[in-house]
Amino acid sequence: MTGEELRDRGILAVDANTPEDWKEIADQVIGWLARNGAEFTAEDVRPWIPEPPHPNAMGARFSAAVKAGVITHLCYRKAKRAKAHARVLAVYRGAEVI
Repeated sequence: MTGEELRDRGILAVDANTPEDWKEIADQVIGWLARNGAEFTAEDVRPWIPEPPHPNAMGARFSAAVKAGVITHLCYRKAKRAKAHARVLAVYRGAEVI
């Protein structure tokens, strides 16, 4: 298997084990931010939703939004939250805005 295949398999496994109600809330917030037209990251979604049930659940929802054509990846930047330890985050914008 390639690295991409292993990544995709992991994303599917996390998403399959994430509660539907959490996914719906995350998707609604991602969609709202996408329609807003500004650039955003997972840090911008976090205040609006419950804590993710798995550390990779948020990434799985962003991946789903990209595949659905809701958002487009722009670049990367360091996280602002101290708890994130300056981790690199993907930056997105609504696909219809670009």
